[in-house]
Amino acid sequence: MGKNIKITVEKRPLDSSLYELESEWEALLKRSSCPSIYSTLDYIYVSCKHCRLTEDIFFLLFRKEGTNELLSIFPLSIWDDSRYGIPLKIVEHGLTTKTSDVDKPYPMIDRQHEEACWKRFRTYFQKDFRAWDVLIYDEVSSDFFLTRAVRKIFTLPFFWTQTRPGPDSPMVRLDGEWNVFWKAHSNLRKSTRRLEKKIGASFSYNVTGAPEDVERCLNEYIATEMASWKAGEAVSHPATQKLYHELLPKLAAKNQVFFGMMYDGDTVISAEISYVLKDRVYFAHGTYNPAYSKLSPGSVSTGHFIKFFYGKGYVEGDFLAGYAHYINGWASRIEKTNNIIIRRMGWRNWFFAMRHMEKKLKLKFKGVRREHDKS
Repeated sequence: MGKNIKITVEKRPLDSSLYELESEWEALLKRSSCPSIYSTLDYIYVSCKHCRLTEDIFFLLFRKEGTNELLSIFPLSIWDDSRYGIPLKIVEHGLTTKTSDVDKPYPMIDRQHEEACWKRFRTYFQKDFRAWDVLIYDEVSSDFFLTRAVRKIFTLPFFWTQTRPGPDSPMVRLDGEWNVFWKAHSNLRKSTRRLEKKIGASFSYNVTGAPEDVERCLNEYIATEMASWKAGEAVSHPATQKLYHELLPKLAAKNQVFFGMMYDGDTVISAEISYVLKDRVYFAHGTYNPAYSKLSPGSVSTGHFIKFFYGKGYVEGDFLAGYAHYINGWASRIEKTNNIIIRRMGWRNWFFAMRHMEKKLKLKFKGVRREHDKS
């Protein structure tokens, strides 16, 4: 639909003026093809601000010519890199999976105009902006338009595309009956009863998303993580702490974040953080007190957290790409992702294409030689 519409492009920098777009941004998010908490203005702006290293971050706004209707927002970052001693310009989503906690990053695109927007995006990077060599989109769901259409839109001889398997996301249904889920997982029942019996009357579990609880819960989360093998990483990394102290109050004010806290009296046994958007829950972070490691605190806490979201209008819980394989046995489905690489075919990438073919031929030759030696 809308394949032949004319689209104008505006480039915006990363600064607080993005909040001038807040109402348009939120309206576009509601009608986008792949809405996600990681595409909200608060998450994008605050995370880009704190996770930025040496890259230039900018935003491309696509509008329908004539009506000025906002059709898409592409957050982008551009890096300097080199391969084989040759300098390269690498373009990625504004929040990369390497430098932030973003999951399955994807631009916001009006679902009625996705093909037209991707074609305008291609034209922009083919004709309007040529100071780049490689465009990368990591963790793109196999169901997303880009995965299905990348080779039809970014075609030779102008582009060379590669698609490689990315990490999987276990997805847990939340719209059924909790008792059905509970009865289906005997190991979860045994672990839960064992931990609760061991802790006794001092056991408690609490979920809160109240703005007044955010600072306390976040500080307890960080302290618990600092006592674990994750110390100084993830949420407790010094730079990341600043990010979450700014971001989570903003999300709490919009009912978009929850903490799941498990206690032995006043001592935190485990802590988890989830985000919510529309009918999806994003189980984003988890940590536990190593003193309780023999009691399976992580799985027990996650079981309680999942239970909280049952019967509240949520359809699915997303355990994110590559971080929660222990949930696979609880998942109703596994969402596959792809890492997509698009190269602009200038002399640099023709050189890399030749090196790529050279390596493939060498490997093929080695395989033939092994077979010959065996015979």
